[in-house]
Amino acid sequence: RQAVRGAGMSSLLGMPMMVINLGGEMMYILQQRLVAQNIPREKAKKVIADIVRTMYNTKFIAELFKPQDLYSTHATRQIFDRIAHSSIMRLSESSMDKLYDLMTTGFKYQIISCTCPEDLLTVTTNHLTCIRTMVSSDVLSLLDAAASMATTTYGQLSPGSMAALRQTLLKNFQDKKVKVSPFLLEGIQNSDASMVLKPQGMLPLGFAIPGQIRFFPRTNYPEIQTVFYPLPLTNVCQVRDVTDGV
Repeated sequence: RQAVRGAGMSSLLGMPMMVINLGGEMMYILQQRLVAQNIPREKAKKVIADIVRTMYNTKFIAELFKPQDLYSTHATRQIFDRIAHSSIMRLSESSMDKLYDLMTTGFKYQIISCTCPEDLLTVTTNHLTCIRTMVSSDVLSLLDAAASMATTTYGQLSPGSMAALRQTLLKNFQDKKVKVSPFLLEGIQNSDASMVLKPQGMLPLGFAIPGQIRFFPRTNYPEIQTVFYPLPLTNVCQVRDVTDGV
């Protein structure tokens, strides 16, 4: 029963992860746009700092971390409409539509690319760490507070609870396919907007290279036998070291 309650509670903790990660994607995109449009450096820094102050406001983040159901897509979009326009920058409705599509598609790809549910916390802290490089020191404390709350909240969840949280987040993106030009060019998306997942890379913590079969001994058999059957994935996957974390 405790495991069931834990999984149920974790599904009520999706909102902070949704907002923090979509916010991280938004910051990447806006910074690239400001550079591409040759916006003066000081003005661009002010835009980024103003948005960070609004998005990671202490009271706002505290409210997000209260157990609650995920907001509807429309309500979440309204949050980011207000955040994006909390600075001197102004976006047309069309530009905001494109921005939000990029944000949601980017985060969706990161969720389904996680090799294990615990990687969701790594994705979240990576977003916050990267935003730190974009802003001045006067707003770093807001990012640090958000990172601390995320680590404290999600770091103590069981693997089952993290899996339930991942499922909750993915439900929000179900049947929502948007073609994104950079993803299509990089081969991350197919022409029907479905995602392309590559099997190579780091395995989840505690997993062995595919193709290894271990035969455990009977009482009169002295050693464990290990047999290797080379598979297509054998040479493209790497075992994750315990010191790497999740």
